[in-house]
Amino acid sequence: MSGGTAVYVVTDPGVPVFGAKGCSVHVQEVLRELRRRYRTVHLITTRPGGAAPQDLAEVVVHRLPRPGGADLAAREAAQRSADEAAAAIVGRLCDTYRIEVLYQRYALWSAATLEAARRSGVPTVLEVNSPLPQEQAEHRGLHDAVAAHRWTLRVLDAADAPFAVSGPVARWAERLDPRGRVIPVIGNGVDVTRFTSRPRRQTAEPVVAFAGTFKPWHGLDLLVDAVAVARTQGPAMRLLLIGDGPELAATRARARAADVPVVATGQLPPAEVPDWLRGADLAAAPYPTGDHYFSPLKVAEYLAAGLPTVASAIADLPQLVADGTEALLVPPGDVRATGGALAGLATDPDLSARMARAARQAAEQRLSWSAVVDRALGLVPGLPGTTTEAVG
Repeated sequence: MSGGTAVYVVTDPGVPVFGAKGCSVHVQEVLRELRRRYRTVHLITTRPGGAAPQDLAEVVVHRLPRPGGADLAAREAAQRSADEAAAAIVGRLCDTYRIEVLYQRYALWSAATLEAARRSGVPTVLEVNSPLPQEQAEHRGLHDAVAAHRWTLRVLDAADAPFAVSGPVARWAERLDPRGRVIPVIGNGVDVTRFTSRPRRQTAEPVVAFAGTFKPWHGLDLLVDAVAVARTQGPAMRLLLIGDGPELAATRARARAADVPVVATGQLPPAEVPDWLRGADLAAAPYPTGDHYFSPLKVAEYLAAGLPTVASAIADLPQLVADGTEALLVPPGDVRATGGALAGLATDPDLSARMARAARQAAEQRLSWSAVVDRALGLVPGLPGTTTEAVG
């Protein structure tokens, strides 16, 4: 552990830091890794999302008012004001403590924090998870696209060590980076210590798990239809839906119409997800056709749980997972291929057992959050306790 202090900036109002969303799990795991490395960690956020887990209780939380407003223009102005308020906190922290590093999750209107750290000589790491201006415009609405583009240029220019969670995101950032750098890729990870695998056996009614926040892009109609196909080719599968979200009700209705039995947990604290996954026999991560830029956290969790997994071959998954050995990858949007792969695993216990072992081994060796954060911090030469290796 370093004797110094780290600052973690998460000002995206869509990220409840101590919540149950996938992005929340991501942020909490990064916080844990920073806590292991630095004596004190300061978190600057507009949305704590509840009380911190016990193991993160010592994180010093600087809570900013959550930006609001009557319309898009007002909300964007409020987020820009929050950026300045966060930068003022960064400035005070830099004046008061020996800050080793500022680690920031890219947010649409959050550039002044990085600029404040740079003025104080503090190295900065920027984690870019998505092309936010494009995502905001498509899913939530964007009032001032010109300003959003300008803010993104400022963010990238101020970051000493930007990295992206997937190849498509890295290529997007490279096109915008004022410094013309090659942006390294460091995918999402998993805390393998939270997950335990169990011996896999052939069962009469295997359980197929899906864990997530049930958003339109998660391919949930594909999931139900694929399980229905698998039930015609193999044993009578059941669906385990872990989590909650806007598409859960429609997914359950589709499953009823297809005579696919379902158990739905509803929203769970992240700490309870591993126990539910342990009760499954298979896992699925289906996605529709289209451009996908994210690094699915759920796949890493499935592997850590030792679950034989069928996933759509999107973004960097073909590079991260060995097809046929650690998981079965199928074309996005292909119901028949997804269902056939699930049926194949359910009817071949030897293949399932081999894949379960290989999946767990892959998670332990390549996908731990410790390795992910070490590679991210290692982009800044000389930081205590890190390597300089990054995934390109």
